[in-house]
Amino acid sequence: MCPRALVVSVVAVLLLVVHPAAILSAPPDVVPVSEEGNVFQLLQSVTVDGGENGNDEARGISVASDGTVYATGYVTVAGQGRNIWLGKYSEELVYQDSVTVDGVANGDDEGYTMAFDTSGNLYLVGYMTQAGEGHDIWLGKFDSDLVLLDSITVTGPDTDHDDGYGILFDSVSGNLYLAGTVRESGQDANIWLAIYDTDLDLVDDITMDGPAHDTDKARFMAFDDTRHLFVSGSMTDDLSRDYAIWIGKFKDDLTFVDDVTVDGPTPDEDKGYGIAFDGDDTIFVTGTMIETDESYNIWMAKYDTDLNPIDALTISGPVDDGEDVAYLMTMGSAGRLYHTGTFTETVGGTNIWLARFDPALNLEAWVTLDGPDSGYDTGIGVAAGRNDDLYVSALVSHPTRGFDMWFGRFDVSTVFADGFEAGDTASWSGTTQ
Repeated sequence: MCPRALVVSVVAVLLLVVHPAAILSAPPDVVPVSEEGNVFQLLQSVTVDGGENGNDEARGISVASDGTVYATGYVTVAGQGRNIWLGKYSEELVYQDSVTVDGVANGDDEGYTMAFDTSGNLYLVGYMTQAGEGHDIWLGKFDSDLVLLDSITVTGPDTDHDDGYGILFDSVSGNLYLAGTVRESGQDANIWLAIYDTDLDLVDDITMDGPAHDTDKARFMAFDDTRHLFVSGSMTDDLSRDYAIWIGKFKDDLTFVDDVTVDGPTPDEDKGYGIAFDGDDTIFVTGTMIETDESYNIWMAKYDTDLNPIDALTISGPVDDGEDVAYLMTMGSAGRLYHTGTFTETVGGTNIWLARFDPALNLEAWVTLDGPDSGYDTGIGVAAGRNDDLYVSALVSHPTRGFDMWFGRFDVSTVFADGFEAGDTASWSGTTQ
């Protein structure tokens, strides 16, 4: 499991960048299904449809220092497959602009997460299809007006899928940290971590291959106050099992320090997703774990910065074989943790899940949201705003056009005495653009 340096080919790509007209659905038909705690009040929301009745899925959402909201994912375009999509909104989710990026292969291209530097530039990581190579990791640099300034692709030594998931800007060094997976011959997917400067020049990178030489992925990252980098993901540590939750600790030059894997009670796959540092001595991680006689359950844990476990919990929805997953997470005031994901219920099917935990992992409040088709709806990204507000990116199933993107802004400043009950839509408003 020892990391090693990987010599990768970094290729600038010629891109077709399209400024599309925003094609948006009618006011979002998203309604609350269940809730506890009366914390989450939806202020504004918007649904995005790419216009071709194909799947359009949101991934990450981020808030710039001036309150501008940026979101990414992909839209389906005829003859081009999936195109990277990047949208810009006001603090109140009023549409400002959007761009799509289509690679030269006209294959599937997807944006995952974003980071901002101190000059206001935005960096977007994801993947782009290259002819004969499958997916390559893609890194793009945009200014605040969504003008593409530069981009690179990264391909591993095996011509298969290489994907970028997480990105982090380090204000101390002024560099970008990236997390993902690359294919190496005889080892399947390996963990990939890299450092780039803001000119998109490679500073350093490493890969890690798990003991079973099978599927290993790095997803998201957080720094602690001693300049150690903590990374969430998955690692196959035993071929008799699917992959386990993986958490790695590195120095800021990507020197390996330590790692842990977490296996659930079954031999099925367990995945680590969100990760956050509390500013003191605690790392929080979210993900999913398959438990006996159940499907995916929400998993959440806390560790000290030596990766000693402090506490952990799983949450199972009312449907035993349903999908319950915690994806990304953000820190709020008073050390509270907000995370979003999927929660399967008897009403609405697989619903968007948004929850708040205290630092002791006590579940303080949650809400689930059902889209217009009562199909597969899931929260993916979550970001804290400037004024005790919270932004969520999600995908919702639509009865005639597959998946739409959905973005919501919530007030989480207080406990609302009136709250809402299942089926109540009075305080749930959407916008068209």
